[in-house]
Amino acid sequence: MDPITLDVNLAKKLDRGMRAGDTVELPFPVTYIWALNGQASYKSQGGALYYGGWACKTEDLQALTDQQGSPIPADWKQVTIASRDGGEFEAYTTRNVIIAPIGKRESWLFDGKRFATYVEGGRRHLQVLSYLAEVKGENGVPLPPSAGTVSASGKPPAGNGNKEFVPWGPVVLTAKGYQARNLLDAFARWDKATSQIRWKIAPGVPAWCFYLSLGTFGRERLAINVGKPGAQSPITPISVYVPDRISDDFISGLFVGAQVAELMSSLQDQATDWLKAWKEETLLEVGEFNENGAPVEEEIPF
Repeated sequence: MDPITLDVNLAKKLDRGMRAGDTVELPFPVTYIWALNGQASYKSQGGALYYGGWACKTEDLQALTDQQGSPIPADWKQVTIASRDGGEFEAYTTRNVIIAPIGKRESWLFDGKRFATYVEGGRRHLQVLSYLAEVKGENGVPLPPSAGTVSASGKPPAGNGNKEFVPWGPVVLTAKGYQARNLLDAFARWDKATSQIRWKIAPGVPAWCFYLSLGTFGRERLAINVGKPGAQSPITPISVYVPDRISDDFISGLFVGAQVAELMSSLQDQATDWLKAWKEETLLEVGEFNENGAPVEEEIPF
């Protein structure tokens, strides 16, 4: 039987009419990945639990991989995280992710409301729709978890040699408070650091069409105290990896390719309503601000 078809714009209009007032969701499946603060008490375990990095709920990542028929990236590690209320939940974690950003939305949370612009005492909330890539070795063989995206020297692969970045799928990076600012700074640093070489070898191509590595790096755990005097707490700041010397080969090896760029553009168009959803002041939906007592500064945003 032939598939049932309907004009895309007509379908969106009719769907939107019955969703008025609902929380705007992305029209395609994604996994939400939140900035995870490392804890000194997890030193024996290492990884993102100790150094900081990224995490997502096991059930969410597993559901997405089952749906799209792709395996969980080899460098993600399944762990059990203790919550502040004494419970536990399962998550996948990684110290860093390699992504190409597609679009972002930003708001400020205060007193149970979400604001489009800064309010005194508010807390920044940032979400970035991105295209995730997995690092694979020669002949497309996944690198073992011990290799991950960081070599023994604490540096991610350079995007050349016998390593390649294989497109995995769309995800949403999410961060709050100081980590949201760190994530914005990381994007700005990547844009600036690559601008001259991009102008030379890829004129007119934005920084976001070249994979960047975001997270924590190196063998030493970096923690800084944030917050007002007398109420400070440590975080392990998210940053972007930028080598001391950026070569033409380094940048060209990070290019997402024309096919992925077109797919990113399509996803951006499909996410228009989602990207605009935080433009107005709203009361937070039930569960939207439920942070589950996770022992991190950037709590679970679901």
